[in-house]
Amino acid sequence: MQKRFAYLWAVAIFLLGIIGYGCSASDTQGFDEGDSSADTTSTGTSGTGGEGGCLLDCGATSGSTSSGQQGVITIAPSNPTIDIVNGVPNPASLVMTASLNGQDITSNVLWIFDRPEIGDMTGASFVPTSNVAGIGTLTAQYSNSSGTTNVTVTIKKSVDGVGVTPAQQGEFDSPTGGVDPSFTSLLYPYNETVFPLGVLAPEIMWNGGSANDVYRIKLKEKFFEYVEYFTAPSPSQHIIPQADWDAVENSGAGSISDPLSVEITRMSGNIAYQPVIQTWHVAQGKLKGSVYYWELPDACGSGNGRVLRIKPDSPSVDLFYPGSECYGCHTVSRDGTTLFGSWDTTFPFPMQTLDLTQNPAVFGNLTQVNGITGTFGAWNDDGTKIIYSNDAASSPSGSQLNIIDSLTGTTLVNNAMGFGCGEPAWSPDGKKLAAICGLSGGGWVFDATGGNLAVADYDAAANVVSNVSTVVSQNSGQGRPAYPSFSPGSEWIAFGRPTQGSRSTGNGDLWIVAPDGSGLKQLNAASNDNKSFNPVFAPLRAGGYFWLVYITRRDYGNRLVGAGRQQLWITAIDDPPVAGDPSHPPFYMRGQEDCGKSENAYYALDPCKQLGEGCTSGVDCCEGTCVKDPSTGEYVCGSPPDPGECSQDGNSCETDADCCNAPTSKCIDGYCQKPPPQ
Repeated sequence: MQKRFAYLWAVAIFLLGIIGYGCSASDTQGFDEGDSSADTTSTGTSGTGGEGGCLLDCGATSGSTSSGQQGVITIAPSNPTIDIVNGVPNPASLVMTASLNGQDITSNVLWIFDRPEIGDMTGASFVPTSNVAGIGTLTAQYSNSSGTTNVTVTIKKSVDGVGVTPAQQGEFDSPTGGVDPSFTSLLYPYNETVFPLGVLAPEIMWNGGSANDVYRIKLKEKFFEYVEYFTAPSPSQHIIPQADWDAVENSGAGSISDPLSVEITRMSGNIAYQPVIQTWHVAQGKLKGSVYYWELPDACGSGNGRVLRIKPDSPSVDLFYPGSECYGCHTVSRDGTTLFGSWDTTFPFPMQTLDLTQNPAVFGNLTQVNGITGTFGAWNDDGTKIIYSNDAASSPSGSQLNIIDSLTGTTLVNNAMGFGCGEPAWSPDGKKLAAICGLSGGGWVFDATGGNLAVADYDAAANVVSNVSTVVSQNSGQGRPAYPSFSPGSEWIAFGRPTQGSRSTGNGDLWIVAPDGSGLKQLNAASNDNKSFNPVFAPLRAGGYFWLVYITRRDYGNRLVGAGRQQLWITAIDDPPVAGDPSHPPFYMRGQEDCGKSENAYYALDPCKQLGEGCTSGVDCCEGTCVKDPSTGEYVCGSPPDPGECSQDGNSCETDADCCNAPTSKCIDGYCQKPPPQ
């Protein structure tokens, strides 16, 4: 997500000694949803007094756009552009001036630039960071008058790791070798993949070529062009330096309007061939939270299963709980504070909790003493209740779902959706339950060969489950429905259709459906391998997409070929998913141990931060509010707005009306945010 720092109006008060602006003093960095189209003309409103007379009260009306109109601040130069080539900006210095009614007020204005990752004002000069390209809005404020203009920064960067000659560069620019006879396509990433911001740079992989071949990769979008020369013996693998990948991602202007053009050209014996071309997309949103998944050691060595934690931007896994016993069949509370799972210590399997706020994690309130046994579970919206399935090890048709108090283990609802139900899910709004019901066949619940996707209503006040109904029947596709997962807004359910119970050993594809059974769609782009299973929604939308983490036994480029070893992948799902296939080609989660088998991923937010701790948005904070500390300029978790006050972008909300920037900003997944650029 491209960071959009909304400055505190309180800072303006402090610097200018004038009246405050905005809704409250709890302005924040926002939801990092990227830049939107900015106004290209100066606008402003006149004040009602102050020194200078007409300077502050000249009868200008709100929304004036004429650059010379009275009461409107004019910024010069208008809509300037800085071009940066290999770190050298042109022009070298961009000095800005501000005038009001023909009077120069440059030394009196407060400058605000809404894209500090691109650059910011130092005195009266705009200084680019030289790391991120794009367009931002520069605002000049003086009392109640203001004016705006756009500032555009373009970047071209070339990295030469092999020392190419001018003649070789010319050959790369105009290849003479024709179609490449050996390097014809990329194995990974896939064409048309959608990436979110803040993930590890993809490992680009292809076959063909020789040890002494030289390659050029060119990544190009509206404002940023990146070129790198390198060698990569076959089977070839290359990772763009992370800092450069971050710069490319953050310079994007929208996944659809500004696709990322990818060209890789091979040179052999000073002869360059036509490039292999792909298109990638960068969604202007960052995934929040961590993925908890069960790993079987497989080729990693001996031992039994364990749960590991990984972030999309993490180069390695986190063994957050050091216990040596096997445990899994896990779920995590929506606030990321508690894990609930099954321990393979006795039979029936005891179900226990781990306190994830401790490092390393320790046992929580529920332990073997509570006598809860079973397999899979799900948390309600506020973490006070858990629904879980009993073991029913030899008779899935006898499986039942029970709802318990998450602190005491007390049973609140017994056999909540009827016999033969397992693999439960609970909607984020707390009002719906989903499960696989009508289970049939022998073995464990996850070996059941028959079953339908069922949904039920849940009344939290009365603690009553009602209206259990089938929304997707077994006979509507291969295998049976398995492992449902609700979208962040509770409006969709993702599920898999494996052919060997709900295990990942047979065939499997992915689907999405509304809780009322409408809108059933197969996610073909994500699961065209027919080896995909266990889709789980990320806890929040990002960049205009839903995101699903799932497991697949597909090959990973030329690194995992023919292994049939399930690994974690992530796919973007259109929001809303109106297309016939709303999914996109997935990307691999680098950092997981590719020697192990990854299973049963669960995506949850990270434990929240307390008042005064550092934050990037209200998502990070227990109170749902991230504010800028005017004394330090740092963003910290703060108290929520007082009754009647509004929430800035990135902070928590219940309705659109709670957002200060409504109607432009909406309350999406519980947080105010502007629509991301598409």
